[in-house]
Amino acid sequence: MAISSDGMSSSESVGFFSQFGDSIKGILTGFALIPLSLFLVFKVETCTQAGDAFKNAKPVTQMEEGKPVYITGKLTAQPVGSLFVKTGSYISVSESSEVYAWDEEERTEGEGSNKKKVRECKLKWTSDPESPSKFQLPACKAKAFHQRSVKSDTNVATGGKLSSDGKSYSVNLADTDFTSSVPSSKPADNELNMGRFVSSGTYLYSSSSCANNEVEGCERVSVSAIPIPDGDMTFLGTLKGDTLGKYTYKDEAFMSAGIGDYAQTMAAVKSDDSTKKWIGRFISFLMLWTGLSLLVGPVTMLLDFIPFVGTMGSSAIRFVLGIVAFVITAVTIILVKFWYIWLLLIVGAVGYGYYKKKNATATPAT
Repeated sequence: MAISSDGMSSSESVGFFSQFGDSIKGILTGFALIPLSLFLVFKVETCTQAGDAFKNAKPVTQMEEGKPVYITGKLTAQPVGSLFVKTGSYISVSESSEVYAWDEEERTEGEGSNKKKVRECKLKWTSDPESPSKFQLPACKAKAFHQRSVKSDTNVATGGKLSSDGKSYSVNLADTDFTSSVPSSKPADNELNMGRFVSSGTYLYSSSSCANNEVEGCERVSVSAIPIPDGDMTFLGTLKGDTLGKYTYKDEAFMSAGIGDYAQTMAAVKSDDSTKKWIGRFISFLMLWTGLSLLVGPVTMLLDFIPFVGTMGSSAIRFVLGIVAFVITAVTIILVKFWYIWLLLIVGAVGYGYYKKKNATATPAT
């Protein structure tokens, strides 16, 4: 292993046998990732979502015991604030911090006989700084340990009340899933308790010098709040007395809220459901692609040692495996989503086979 003169970086060649051993170990990971990816597809396609739970919700004036209802009205709650946000009319306020601290980054560069493991000591914004005493590079081990002074926290307003048609209903805002139609943003500077911190862009910085330059030990805080909307909101759940709570549908509990009437809120709920489903599908595809690539890891690793042609060949294999992973994921989605069609086809095929066999038995030999 070669260490730089300043002790802030190192590089180490990764030999053939080391790469081959890693690729063999990768096969085991690949065998695990493939069934996990298919299981994730199944869970994503069969999961119960808020849009399913509330598609038949009725207005509170037509409520039925234990059935989903919706209430449209004006929301109020007890004022809420945080370390940096002045107490005000919010649904919730959140803050999280990062410190510009030392980190020992390890990465792999190159391919085949030129593959190297590079370790580098560098400054970066992190919410989870590690003590330099745990680092391996000699110069990095001697660096100062900078920790955050601000902890991540979220405060949700209590005493939520929804006023509709002269009646008031209690809602637990901490139990409510707010749709993407309910915006979150950084409060204005006059709504903040900045103290020694300085506002710049989307962050609060621990000093004016930190706001202008990235300096070792600087801290920045991200502050966001969800204001209570001026207009009507629609809450979806089940009503017990004058309290709106979670509605249990297929063993899952839901309570959602959005801006506007029932139709607008349901449109936002369904849009969020669709986004979550597509994210799950994409993650499943990536897991399957990675799993298949790991299975052929020894082959692509050997190809990487062949100049020019080998690199192109290994890239082509990974590309083809990406197409295979996409097709398998798509077919799995269809199989899960439209299982009844496949069941009908199987029953039809069995019935046709039985019919052909019966006719063949009944027909006399020539």
